[in-house]
Amino acid sequence: MADENYETINTLSPIASFVHLSLGVMALILVSRAKEREWNERLAGYTISWILIFLGLQYLFVSVLEYRVTTRATGVYNNYGDEVFYTFLTYAQRSFECGYTIGLAVLPLVYPFPLIQRKSVAKILGISVLVLGMIMIPFDIFTEFSYRNVRNLPWLVGYVVWTAIYVRFLFGEMLKGESDSRNVSSVAALLLLAWNGKFFMFWLIQLSGQSNIYRGRFMVEDFIDQTRISGAAEVGLEAIMCASFLTLFLGEMWRAYKKGSSGIAYITGGLFGLGVIWYLLTLVYMDNITSCVERSCDLLSVAWINFYVVTFQSMLYIGVPLLVMYVMLKYNIVETDSGTGRIIGRTTGLLLILVTSSTLIELIQLILPVPEMITSAVFAAGVVAFIGWEEKFMSQLTSESKSISESIRMVATLPRFNIAESEYRFFSMSMMVLCVYAFVISYLFDVIGIHQ
Repeated sequence: MADENYETINTLSPIASFVHLSLGVMALILVSRAKEREWNERLAGYTISWILIFLGLQYLFVSVLEYRVTTRATGVYNNYGDEVFYTFLTYAQRSFECGYTIGLAVLPLVYPFPLIQRKSVAKILGISVLVLGMIMIPFDIFTEFSYRNVRNLPWLVGYVVWTAIYVRFLFGEMLKGESDSRNVSSVAALLLLAWNGKFFMFWLIQLSGQSNIYRGRFMVEDFIDQTRISGAAEVGLEAIMCASFLTLFLGEMWRAYKKGSSGIAYITGGLFGLGVIWYLLTLVYMDNITSCVERSCDLLSVAWINFYVVTFQSMLYIGVPLLVMYVMLKYNIVETDSGTGRIIGRTTGLLLILVTSSTLIELIQLILPVPEMITSAVFAAGVVAFIGWEEKFMSQLTSESKSISESIRMVATLPRFNIAESEYRFFSMSMMVLCVYAFVISYLFDVIGIHQ
């Protein structure tokens, strides 16, 4: 039973790959049609679309790797063996993870409040993407991924910038009565939750120092030892991550107390509760978790694995696309008004509904001994119910869409730039070149046998 549960850890990755790739391509089409949007909103749309594509390709290679080896820990990074670890599959998976990281470093610089307010911003970001990709991807492979957390340091841009934007505009709403500031702080909070919510649920483990317990286990299990610099970078990232979540949680509780609850308050409250449960679960299974350090490694318990799949993987594979597409539709990043745009927008909504339903059913089947006949009937009923409400939900969502740029101009200064279409295409092509480069460099390193 335990062995079977380990095999279910990445069962959702094929679904996630399809969802992220499909949403990324459809979002790219919708953004390219939104020529009347503000310059920072269009750049944000292109960036988010390519981040989804990079994630989809990363999950694709995770899925292929899962067919070749059964992992013995909580991720596809561990215990591959030489015959799988030093191959094109692993190189490509890590390379697309680098692309995802670069995208997350670029996005906070332009959205929701653009820090780079220059007419040449598209060229600056496009060149930055190419330079970072040319350096990070080969560096990661050359060093055998032993500087993994150093490579993840660009995530700091999102934590620091979005948290600062959230605090500034939250204070603007609460202390100065700037009602339009709520739109900006909401987007900053949603982006933090979308990309980092899967880590926020471990806030109490990080705050209490129990993350060292897991770090010790994974150091034993990991096929590649992390350097001291990488370990220090991981500790720094965890500290900033914890501070970012607590700032978000306290800010939303303050706003809920003064102005009433909101969807973001419910999400942050749920993550706060999950953090407490994860802390208690760690205490209960402490002996099991620390076994790798004290003696031979024991398999993680079935209850621990099940809770990991239901919480972390649900947020990773379902929460990210749902929150990201909500931001793109709600805050006027994509164009869904015309005929073709409306069709693609509705297709996006239907895809999210179908995939969310099927994923929830998959999670139920992984945990509970429910016959497939029953879950299939529940899935069919759920799909029928959701489709009935889909058109109304999408119409309401798009009709109430708000421009973040206009909200910013009500409380702060934001320049208007008329950026040429060729510059938007240059930025998008830069992301495409990075995608192709990740494929090519991974294949070349595999053919050369750099680590043989």
